[in-house]
Amino acid sequence: MVPDEVVAEVTEPEQLRTLEAAIANGSLRQESIASPDELTVFAELSQILGSGEAACLALASSRGWLVACDEKRVFLREARSRLGDGRILNTPGLYVLWIRAGILSVEEADAAKTILNANRFRMTFSSFREVI
Repeated sequence: MVPDEVVAEVTEPEQLRTLEAAIANGSLRQESIASPDELTVFAELSQILGSGEAACLALASSRGWLVACDEKRVFLREARSRLGDGRILNTPGLYVLWIRAGILSVEEADAAKTILNANRFRMTFSSFREVI
């Protein structure tokens, strides 16, 4: 699921094409803030977070979803307060879920980890084999 507000924040053309393709092929589903309660939480969170982060957290807290984000500080504090630690995933956590679900092999996840590392996204382990 990806909130409308996150879609609106993606401005880099290649990333936008990738996102739009994932929505079009059903890999992601675009969601709107729909209820008054979601709108209230979104408005409250928008005072301290960006629009996309506020929307993600409002939807996750209202609908009982997990939230995936590598943000720290304010977002992480708010997410822990509203969701608890068990509903917050980071990038390595997503890869572990995909491996356990059979969507990716450890080798495929490690190849992606190498690409992320080359783009300055560091993980503290050498292989996903160590964390599954």
